[in-house]
Amino acid sequence: MNLQLFFQGIIEIGISLFTGLLVFFISFKVFNVLTKDIDEIQEIKKNNIAIAILVSSFIFGIMLLVKTVILPATDTLKFIIYNDNLSFYLIVISVLRIVFLYFISAIFSFVILWVSVKLFMFLTTKIDEMNEIKNKNISIALIISVLIISITIILIHPFTKFLDSFASPPRVSENLKHPFINFPVFFNGLIELIIAIIAAVIIYFLTLRVINIFLKKNINEEEELKKNNIAVSIMVSSFIFAMMLLIKTAVEPAYNVFENAFENGVKIQGVLFSIGQIILFFVLSAFFSFIILWLAMKAFMLFTRTIDEITEIKNKNIAISIVIAILVLSAALLVEHGLSIILNSFVNYPEIGRGLLDITNFK
Repeated sequence: MNLQLFFQGIIEIGISLFTGLLVFFISFKVFNVLTKDIDEIQEIKKNNIAIAILVSSFIFGIMLLVKTVILPATDTLKFIIYNDNLSFYLIVISVLRIVFLYFISAIFSFVILWVSVKLFMFLTTKIDEMNEIKNKNISIALIISVLIISITIILIHPFTKFLDSFASPPRVSENLKHPFINFPVFFNGLIELIIAIIAAVIIYFLTLRVINIFLKKNINEEEELKKNNIAVSIMVSSFIFAMMLLIKTAVEPAYNVFENAFENGVKIQGVLFSIGQIILFFVLSAFFSFIILWLAMKAFMLFTRTIDEITEIKNKNIAISIVIAILVLSAALLVEHGLSIILNSFVNYPEIGRGLLDITNFK
């Protein structure tokens, strides 16, 4: 039995359970304070499913981000336990670092997701989402919840980079003597984070508008959502979520180029150029994703001539919308690698920074 590994696991489980439950409880209470017009606890007691969906997705998004970004701190703990100079002091310091990262990541996660939701609500002026959710509109709650989870998925890479600056990996932070905040990594992650938040919210909003235009002949999306048409909500939210899955994979090359420029002393012009490429990759991946998924959905509807899926969904047929949702999500999983290759073709590997994303001229 590997006692060191066992000891590490016990410490991590203990910290995770304690801090995780505490973060969950605090997030719920803070969310309740920020939504002054809604008493979440009373609404949940009244079986307001829309409120439960919104609150649960928000806290789940926080937990997902927290889980993802604490790995550098747990790596530090592993490094300390396996170090020949193991001491109680170093273990305590590394444990405190994990706890600190839990709470700092939870705080940032809460703020980021809250700002994202408020930005989306600011853009959707025709619907008062919080009032609709208070009135038990599950369809609106699904749209906002999928927005939260989608943004969470998009933010995992930049948020991890951002939080890495607070917990340097062992290879950089031997004996924990490295500065507690790595400012170059901090600014790198912060820039990526800002771009990702704005891009994700705008893409989500614009996709809703474009889908509404495409379906205008058969379905008035906004009106159906106000009528609590859950079938329409499932179809639309699953389509956008599938897009976000594809976008997350597709923008990775642009992030790599930006980090390469930042870490290798490329001039400010090169850094700005690489930021522009991240934005371009968001646009390109959103465009390709929409086209691919829309064609997949229309092709399926073309083959199933015995069912008019759009009419059925307009008539609140949830079963049909679930089938369409699984179709677009499956299509996203199938084409994910291919779309990634297409976007990767703009970068000439293994020497990142060539091709369309050529930053070598800015050194």
